[in-house]
Amino acid sequence: MSRFILLLCSLLFAGSLLAQSQSPQRFGDLIVYHNTFNSSYLLPDIAAKAGLTRGRTHGVINLLVQKQTGDGPVPVDAIVEGTVTNLVQQVTPIRFIRIQEGDAIYFVANYTSAQRGLLRFNLNIQESEGAPVHNVRFQQEFHPDD
Repeated sequence: MSRFILLLCSLLFAGSLLAQSQSPQRFGDLIVYHNTFNSSYLLPDIAAKAGLTRGRTHGVINLLVQKQTGDGPVPVDAIVEGTVTNLVQQVTPIRFIRIQEGDAIYFVANYTSAQRGLLRFNLNIQESEGAPVHNVRFQQEFHPDD
């Protein structure tokens, strides 16, 4: 199972080379990395094992939260929620799946769009229950697979 998770995480971050990557966003000592890519970049068995759906209208969002410490960045098992909004202002919740491999923790989710266009992502990230909620907003052009 650990080889699967390692492969999945490698593929997800490799997706940032294929999609437009986003710069990390910082909230004090909290660092949030995110990227999106078409689900077709994932092999079918890898997507299925991660609980992700592949398809021409499905994208994947990948999220990593870290906290900067004196010993360097450490992963954060954050509380993550979000929505994606399309050009006609349809808002859809994003349901994140938590993936842990050793000390690394990632959050992945599918989103859909039936047509090419700009999508707006709105993510709320909380380091732990009761901690401040940090908002990450970004836009990404989505190109359904032909």
